[in-house]
Amino acid sequence: MKSMQSMKKSIQKGFTLIELMIVVAIIGILAAIAIPAYQDYIARAQVSEGMATAGAIKTGITEFFQSQGVMPAANVYQDLTGGRYTLSAVHDAAGIITVTLRGAAPVSTPVQNYTFTMQPESAAGVVTVPGQSIVRWSCATGGLAKYLPSGCQN
Repeated sequence: MKSMQSMKKSIQKGFTLIELMIVVAIIGILAAIAIPAYQDYIARAQVSEGMATAGAIKTGITEFFQSQGVMPAANVYQDLTGGRYTLSAVHDAAGIITVTLRGAAPVSTPVQNYTFTMQPESAAGVVTVPGQSIVRWSCATGGLAKYLPSGCQN
């Protein structure tokens, strides 16, 4: 009977210190990889709000150009109120849309005051001649293209 009790006492209960340290190290490595990827994901999501704002302006400019044959005057379709992350979206007389994100929280630090432009293009290039059609919009950015949607990255 005593030998059974002594056997039960020698059975390990719980984890050893080294096992716990290995688990903590694995969690640390995973966190070191996941946190930067998550921050990039957040920044991309915030920039997508600016893309959505520009989408409404693109529609207005395209419809005006297709029906009138000329670009609308500057800022006819502007959005100065923005959104949670977008400060403004304006356009010039050539139809080039400029979107600017806000410069403070809740906007992620890498994209604070981030500005990108969208330019209308015809099949032959930039739309400048009446009678041409807008077939696509090209994007330009100040070096942070990785935050733009894949259709806008060069």
